[in-house]
Amino acid sequence: MEINPIPQNLKEACLCKGFGSILTGATLKWLLSVSPFSIKSFAHLVNLFNNQFSCSIKFERLTIDLYRVTQGKDEPLRDFVSKFSKKALEIPNLDVATAVQAFKMGLKKDTFFYEYIVMNPCRNLDEARNRALRFIRLEEDRKIQQRLDGSNSYDNPNRKSDS
Repeated sequence: MEINPIPQNLKEACLCKGFGSILTGATLKWLLSVSPFSIKSFAHLVNLFNNQFSCSIKFERLTIDLYRVTQGKDEPLRDFVSKFSKKALEIPNLDVATAVQAFKMGLKKDTFFYEYIVMNPCRNLDEARNRALRFIRLEEDRKIQQRLDGSNSYDNPNRKSDS
């Protein structure tokens, strides 16, 4: 196999031509709409591209972003823990101490679990999840008991009385 180096005077042109080969969708459509002979260099093309698509850059997630994850008014603890865990997985360099603090601050303040976490701080997220699991079981058991109590006390209006 023979390898031919690109001559120095054609490197910019090759970079510009090759740039379009990796684009698809809206980015390719944008490149095709650029007026011919308006690109002066590869650096100019890159700057135009960055200016056009700078709003679509994904920012790196930080541990402090977890403070935005909060438990809704009627949101079950299970759903909050699941939502928080998914967001925590998106963070590449997770600071455990900050994540545990954000987990606590995201909880509803008027719950037994919040009070328990305040009185017994967690060292890491696994410990917080394990403690939450016990309260999730309790929360779900209470819902089942409420449903059972509600079905036992149901008075059927079509039922004949024994009198």
